Amino acid sequence: MRPSFIPRLVNGPLFDPLVYVRILNERKALLFDCGHFLSITPRELLLLDGIYISHAHMDHFMGFDYVLRSILHRQTPLHVYGPEGITGKVLSKLHAYSWNLARDYSLVVHIREIREGSAMSTSASLCTGFKDYKTEEYKIDPCCVISSDPRYRVKSVVLDHNIPCLAFTLEENAHVNIRGEMLHRLGYVSGPWLGRLKECVLTGDIQSNIEVNTLKGKFSKKVSDLVDEIVIVSPGQKVAYIADIRYSYENIDRLRTIASGVDILFIEAFYLDEMRNEANKKGHLTAYQAGSIARMLGAKKVLPMHVSPRYHARLKEIMEEVQNAYSLVADSG
Repeated sequence: MRPSFIPRLVNGPLFDPLVYVRILNERKALLFDCGHFLSITPRELLLLDGIYISHAHMDHFMGFDYVLRSILHRQTPLHVYGPEGITGKVLSKLHAYSWNLARDYSLVVHIREIREGSAMSTSASLCTGFKDYKTEEYKIDPCCVISSDPRYRVKSVVLDHNIPCLAFTLEENAHVNIRGEMLHRLGYVSGPWLGRLKECVLTGDIQSNIEVNTLKGKFSKKVSDLVDEIVIVSPGQKVAYIADIRYSYENIDRLRTIASGVDILFIEAFYLDEMRNEANKKGHLTAYQAGSIARMLGAKKVLPMHVSPRYHARLKEIMEEVQNAYSLVADSG
């Protein structure tokens, strides 16, 4: 299965945790957390549809200004998701600058503040200096979905880091593969219609007709018939992002509701297990705890991140402890 998401741990495991995810075959990307970064290009930032902030500590949020500067001229809106209190923090950043030279810009920032069972939506426009904004409250989807697209959805749960902290999963709704051998056998010719076919399958619009390119010209055909002929639908890709949480039964139970069976897990491994008490006090995970959670969730791949500066010279030990815990739990389970 060719992946639809291309995730990148921007700063590696040692520095501010950011995961940039390019959505394949779309001019769109997502960013999970937004601390300090240098290696995301302005062109990549222009693709951002949404920024998902786990919490507003500086190492997870200070890069927002750089994103804003890079997309000011953009026509499409920016969506920002974060925990309780994120609305005021984003608006404070937006209001910190003078916008008298930007009245003709059309950028809109949509802020979604995720709470327990509910959310608050606020939209602010650059053409008013972000001063005139509307706010409304709404209920969270029972399945924890906080944003959705025909191809994917993002889920989130509120966790404990001594303050509310969000964990996220990015899930492909389904993976649609085209059977290349049948495509050619039936005389169909590749083209944009295949993208339209995939979109119809993902949105459930299988009774409509689309124009198909063939060796004999264009013909209208029902989507459901094309599905039977050339389409294979399989479970979609799933990526999880877990930063800065306490190791607790409550947190783990909540993670299971959105992150079980994840394909790729990005998870903090702040301390070695020798500092388990300090980790609990500060609401962080040890490397051993990160590996244990990865296996409890059935993660196919675990990528540790956000290692404490005190362990930068001992990164190998962090990685080994994560993998040892992952394997140990696997053997005992």
